[in-house]
Amino acid sequence: MYADFTGNGQIEYFELICSGSYAGASTNGDFDVFLTAGHCIGPLVVFFGITDFWVSFDPDPLGSGGMPTNLIRATDFAWDPRFGHDSGNLYDSGVLLLPAGSVQSNHPGLPPVVLPPAGYLNDLKRSGDLQHSVMELVGYGVVPTWQQPGGTQFAFDGVRRTSYSKVKGLTLAWLNFNQNVNATESGGLCFGDSGSPQFVPDTLMIVSTTTGGDPNCRANNYNYRLDTVGAREFLGQFVNLP
Repeated sequence: MYADFTGNGQIEYFELICSGSYAGASTNGDFDVFLTAGHCIGPLVVFFGITDFWVSFDPDPLGSGGMPTNLIRATDFAWDPRFGHDSGNLYDSGVLLLPAGSVQSNHPGLPPVVLPPAGYLNDLKRSGDLQHSVMELVGYGVVPTWQQPGGTQFAFDGVRRTSYSKVKGLTLAWLNFNQNVNATESGGLCFGDSGSPQFVPDTLMIVSTTTGGDPNCRANNYNYRLDTVGAREFLGQFVNLP
């Protein structure tokens, strides 16, 4: 996900701000829906007046020498109006509304993600299947390197990456992951992964989207649940819910 910070109508590599996923056609059929985090949209609009957003689903959109490829310009956007009012539940959901059919035009055959049924994670916890389970993480964020002179270093190349993390806990709003590389063996989430989806492995169903974590990206990460009443109230305005 990109935002036109310079206001020149041209998207450049440094304007990548967040990640997200294609959630299929809107309920009215007028748009394709890009699901991301509310904090990727709301603060930019409210505090900086930025309203020009773009997305690309290429695995390496900057491979053409620093200029993003196959960009789709958002027609409209929205974020949960309850975002940021309650520290216990940030209601951290947002969507970009893309022109209808634009995703398939640019990326033929790209399947949409599948949202979870209501209370899905609660059911997993109740059955005992959530404890020690692993989710698949996908995003375009930076890659941290630890134990460097001057502290943690963050490398950015805009490439889409996948890793796996163990579930560490569940709250009313958050799904928490252990992102210590020694525990996950494949890294975790970091800056630029905000809004990215967490999949049930080997499926298209996502259970949460990235909100944040510790500043060095090596301990804990918290993600906004998509199976709660609050999340579904917002998302149900734009996509069909299971």
